[in-house]
Amino acid sequence: MNFFPTPYADEILYSTLARYCIRSGNVREIHNFEDLFGTRNCIASLELPTHLDALINNMPVGAKYTAEYLIYKHTLFPFVAAFIPEERTKKIIQTMRNGEGAISYNRTGLLSITLNQYFRFCPQCFREDVEIYGEPYWHRLHQVTGVYICPKHKIPLYNSTQLIRAGNRQRFIGASHENCKVDEEITYSKDLTKKMLWMAEDVQVLLNNQFEFKEPEWFRSQFRVKLVEKGYARMNNYIHQKRLKQDFINFYGEEYLNLVQSPLTMNSKGWLPDLVRKNDRTTYAIRYLLLARFLEVPIVDLFNTKLATNAEGENTIDAYQELWDQRLIELSQSGLSIRAIAEILESSTKTIRKAIDRLGIDEFWKFNGGGKYLHKKYIDTEEFKIKREEFRRKWLQLHAEYADISSNQIRRKNDGLYSWLKKYDKEWIEGNYRRVKRVVNTVDWDKRDAELLPQVKEIVIEMKKGKPERMTWTTIGSKLGISGWLSKRKEKLPLVKAYIESQVETMEEFHIRKIKWAIDELEKQEKPMTLWNLAETAGVKPRYIESNNKEVREILISKGYSVDFV
Repeated sequence: MNFFPTPYADEILYSTLARYCIRSGNVREIHNFEDLFGTRNCIASLELPTHLDALINNMPVGAKYTAEYLIYKHTLFPFVAAFIPEERTKKIIQTMRNGEGAISYNRTGLLSITLNQYFRFCPQCFREDVEIYGEPYWHRLHQVTGVYICPKHKIPLYNSTQLIRAGNRQRFIGASHENCKVDEEITYSKDLTKKMLWMAEDVQVLLNNQFEFKEPEWFRSQFRVKLVEKGYARMNNYIHQKRLKQDFINFYGEEYLNLVQSPLTMNSKGWLPDLVRKNDRTTYAIRYLLLARFLEVPIVDLFNTKLATNAEGENTIDAYQELWDQRLIELSQSGLSIRAIAEILESSTKTIRKAIDRLGIDEFWKFNGGGKYLHKKYIDTEEFKIKREEFRRKWLQLHAEYADISSNQIRRKNDGLYSWLKKYDKEWIEGNYRRVKRVVNTVDWDKRDAELLPQVKEIVIEMKKGKPERMTWTTIGSKLGISGWLSKRKEKLPLVKAYIESQVETMEEFHIRKIKWAIDELEKQEKPMTLWNLAETAGVKPRYIESNNKEVREILISKGYSVDFV
């Protein structure tokens, strides 16, 4: 290269390379790749570009840039790799310097989310850039998936008309007045704006600071201190997962969590439980920031300050863990049952068993009372007789308190009580098991059929208005909130069945409808009618367009387009 543009403040490298392409004078775009990288065998990548060593080698004599400088100052690496162990980050940097880009995306968790489809811009930043530099450019903060607000101007970011991953991937396209237009103003509620601004500010901290890379255990320890402090965990590592999840959802709201692709359900699985307990899964950086903000841990402190649990600055969790482990070893030698040990240590039996495996303690319990009754049966002991009478009394008391419900309903909330009686007092529990007959309400299916039909028709009309969705019993039922039983009861709903089956599509019919819609969209956006643009906009793979060759050709010909690419 005879020259190389100076990267602007917060400019993403893709944008700098696009500005080079504008000034290079090359007639063919592929020649820009030869100038920049000395090869045509690479693609224009936004988040984690590759072949950076080749780019540095091809720069003009006297250029002071290094691959590391570009990686840390003008790519999304400092954000996406912030919570990844140092050994893995070294491999990512090596890949960015000279390797296959897809490997880096997999190592940073980018493949676990849906990345931005379009380049994003802030209208005020756009105007300021033109005033100061004479031209606009793509800001790297604005391109982070999960950032919706410009923290400088505190206004929403807008999608440009330029796709990030579509069409010819061997060209760099810069920001311009043509592709950065605001057709319709975006507004968010005050609550959403506040949370979006939090995230934008925290992402900006990661991008602008080169924090030391830490092992996953560092972040788990930092979060654990705050979880204990706020009452979501005990010193013995037990975490109140349900309460943590519920408060987390209440704090952010489901709408915002869905926007940043981090939804939660109340079951035992999900990204949040994984983040606070030991695992080797790679998690997208946005989710660390969500948890840090929820626990009120500033990002700088999260990386640089070892959080403590007492005023003297000591992390007493680790000290407590050592004492707890020692106490467990002592109790395991005392002949107590696991349940009795769990009560003493204020833990669950599951936690005790896991700790026994972790510490390598030999199994000491027996099924006849945890090893306490090695010389006689548990059911012959005085302790058993006392417990049986107590449990019988509790069972009868519950039935007296809840006289209008069945034993089956009572046992759901008292399963431990019922299980013990079922095991040790089977004849008695069967004689004291109450069954309440319920009157089953009959459904007037003809009435329900007539009431559902107009609702179904309205749903189908709405589905046909926007981006195509496949017409199936499941999708229609889910939009009505009755997907669990609609298709199972369709024989009882003849009117609804006849109408839905007239609308249900095969996969081939659905692809054709999506392609028709994509053609109209490309016309509205005044974009070239190419195979890749058509596939990207329709959301189908090119082979589906080629498999429907005849129908697609007829549609394109009827609209006056060339069909050479089909």
